[in-house]
Amino acid sequence: MNDDEVFDVQRREELRLIKMFLGIKDAARRQRILALAEQLADDAASGIPGPAVGLNGPSREDASQEAHGPT
Repeated sequence: MNDDEVFDVQRREELRLIKMFLGIKDAARRQRILALAEQLADDAASGIPGPAVGLNGPSREDASQEAHGPT
């Protein structure tokens, strides 16, 4: 993969994350996500392996419903 392709993949991931985050209406859930992101960034900067994500949090379906409302 060349540098342009890597950049494109990273950009798509960033935009996807932003779109999903902005769709979360519950302020407490947004705060949980921000706290986790900060912890993961701190851990990455210090070389500490991060926690297993998603084991105790809402499922992907819950996140989708939060972002798009009940169906």
